[in-house]
Amino acid sequence: MFDEDVPLLGYRKRQQWIPSRIIICIMMFTACWTSYMCRLQMSILAVPMIKTAQDKQELSGACVRSAEEAARVNADKNRRSVPFGSIHDPEDFHAIFQRDTNDTGFPGLNGTFRSDSEAPPPAGMHLFSGHPFEWTPFIRGQLISAYSWGNVPGNFIGGVLAQKYGPRQAILWSSLAAGVISLITPILAHVSWMLLAFSRVIIGITGGITFPACHTLVAKWAPPDEKGRFVWTLQGGTFGSIFLFGMISGIAENINWESGWYIPAIMMFVWVIAWYLFAWDSPEEHPGISEAEKNYILESQAGVVQKEKPSLRETPIVKIMTSIPFLCLILCHFGNLFLLFFYQNGMMLYQTKALGFKLTKGGVVAGLPWASRVIFAFFFGWAGDVVKRKQWMSITLLRKTATIFSHLLPGLCLIVVGYLGCSFFWANVFLVLALGFNGAASISNLSNNQDLSPNFAGFLYGIMNSIGCLSGIIISPVVEEVAGKYGNPIEKWRLLFWMGASVCISCMAIFIVGGSGKVQSWNELKPREEEAGGSRK
Repeated sequence: MFDEDVPLLGYRKRQQWIPSRIIICIMMFTACWTSYMCRLQMSILAVPMIKTAQDKQELSGACVRSAEEAARVNADKNRRSVPFGSIHDPEDFHAIFQRDTNDTGFPGLNGTFRSDSEAPPPAGMHLFSGHPFEWTPFIRGQLISAYSWGNVPGNFIGGVLAQKYGPRQAILWSSLAAGVISLITPILAHVSWMLLAFSRVIIGITGGITFPACHTLVAKWAPPDEKGRFVWTLQGGTFGSIFLFGMISGIAENINWESGWYIPAIMMFVWVIAWYLFAWDSPEEHPGISEAEKNYILESQAGVVQKEKPSLRETPIVKIMTSIPFLCLILCHFGNLFLLFFYQNGMMLYQTKALGFKLTKGGVVAGLPWASRVIFAFFFGWAGDVVKRKQWMSITLLRKTATIFSHLLPGLCLIVVGYLGCSFFWANVFLVLALGFNGAASISNLSNNQDLSPNFAGFLYGIMNSIGCLSGIIISPVVEEVAGKYGNPIEKWRLLFWMGASVCISCMAIFIVGGSGKVQSWNELKPREEEAGGSRK
């Protein structure tokens, strides 16, 4: 359908002052941003579009922000407990009719009254109404985790597709599919929650394709001394999370939750056009790259990265799956993703249900840790490249040292958060620090597959991300089981923080014991001419 041999208008002129590899970095950054946008939608919009019985309980175990507010709430409760006929004070009468929208009725009356937002939804399909669905915590947990059910096989599929067809086509078509599904999601939700869950599985598959494909681009485009900064561009999803939480929750609160699906879908379609115009699989295929830049990239990669795309038949799958350094990397990556999915799938519930923030405010606060992760990751990526260039330590020691920041310190911060209770300020400070330190993953588990095998970097990342994304399947149902069905009290979240910290730290310990930063012997491929000649003998 697309003619990739025709140079696009303006390439030659632009490339005189913008290196092609910078454009590729920008496109990878935005690809990860759009992938996270589709990933986060359900965990954010689950709050306004789903009302459980536990959510309707007053305060539902959430923190009360001040003694003054606590007194007001208790006074309101006392007023509401007075029979309607005995009310004489106009302020009491006004308080009853102006109560919080979480209340469901008037004690002491023969009938039950609801505010408009609490009214039962009309029969049939009611798009743009903003009516929430009365689903259970179990359903909410399944809907949030459904993305990961698709993301697990999607990462393996992504590694295969990127290797066979190239990352440009793999990301192009998967992103287009994600945009279409996002656009029709409100309709699917009104038909059946199971159909909505299935659509999230499909979006999970499309999202799984993005990161292995981007790792293939890193392997093809990054000079060795710039690899840390190239990997940093995969923080585009993290960067998007900074304002995606606030943006999507703001749309849902000020317009309706349906628009929280429509607007990102339109943004995805616009981005797909940009990806088609500016993304290319390798320096050799780029129609506008300068000869000087192309030669610089290829010469710096000489002897390590093969020019041809390796076929599946050439992929040493058995050696890869029995490699101790790679198996340790898989577990290290699992610990990292367990932390990330814990934030993605649980923080909106923690901020709005446990700490008691309003939807938009909770979305903004939930996005702050992602801002710190982008900033810290940029610093760690730059520092890692400096260490490699000056050879201050071996690659193996660099990767293992980085896990202290990416895994150990975040785990300790989570434990601290569990004991801070309703201290809004300090709880969020340590949540920001936890994900900020995790930015060091850009030079630990997120770079180590490039060390072990540049030729199969995308394929390796597909495997490790498939296994790592199992954590996304686990976390949401566990959060609902441990805390959600009890109204999200702080005490229950303390147990969840301990669980997250334990997984993160134990996976780091395994990588320190068995991990490696050396290129593995199975990275080398025989020239195809030799294989053909050998097969004829």
